[in-house]
Amino acid sequence: MPEKDLTGLRVFDAVFRLFDRLTAAMSVIGTAAILFIMCLITADVVGRTFFGHPIHGVPEIVSMLILSIVFLQIANTLLRGHLTRADGFMMLVRSRSPRAAGVLDAVMHLAGVGLTGVLVHAFYPLFLRSWGRNEMVGTVGQFLAPIWPTYFVVLVGSAALCTAFLLRAVGILIATFATKKAQETAS
Repeated sequence: MPEKDLTGLRVFDAVFRLFDRLTAAMSVIGTAAILFIMCLITADVVGRTFFGHPIHGVPEIVSMLILSIVFLQIANTLLRGHLTRADGFMMLVRSRSPRAAGVLDAVMHLAGVGLTGVLVHAFYPLFLRSWGRNEMVGTVGQFLAPIWPTYFVVLVGSAALCTAFLLRAVGILIATFATKKAQETAS
C-alpha cells in the first residue's frame, strides 16, 4: 500500500511507514550488493583474461549474495504492492463484490504470513548451527567464507517478508471495511 492508499488510522499508518522505510533501506543494501557483484565479476573476467589470475571465490560469493539480495529486497517489493502475481480471478471477484475481493486478498496475504513464518522457523536452526559450527563454503587452500551471514540475511529477510504480508493483510482489511462503512454512512 503506497502512501496514497494508507488507511487513515494514525498508529497503523505510522507503523506501516516506519516498516516501509526499514525495508527500503534493506532494498538499497540489496541494490548495492548487485553493483558489487557486477564489479566483482568484471574484475574476475579482467584478471582471468589479461593477467591469467582469476579472483578466488567469485562463484561462492555471487551465489551467497544472490540469495541475500532476494531476501533483502522482497519485503519492500511486497509492501509497495509490486510483487508479481496473477490477479485475473481477483479482478473478476472485485467486479462483482469489492468487499469479498478485499477479504480474499487479505486471506491470501495471511497465507503468505503462514508460509513465510514456516520459512523463518526453518531457517532459524540453520542459522544457529552455521554460527555455532562456523560453517564455511569454498575450497580449502583457495577461498573459504562463513555461510552464517547469508543465513542471517535470509532469516531477517523472511521475518521482514512475514511482517510485510501481515501489514498488507491488515491494511487491506481496514481499507475494505472502512470503505464499506464510509459508503453506508454516505447513503
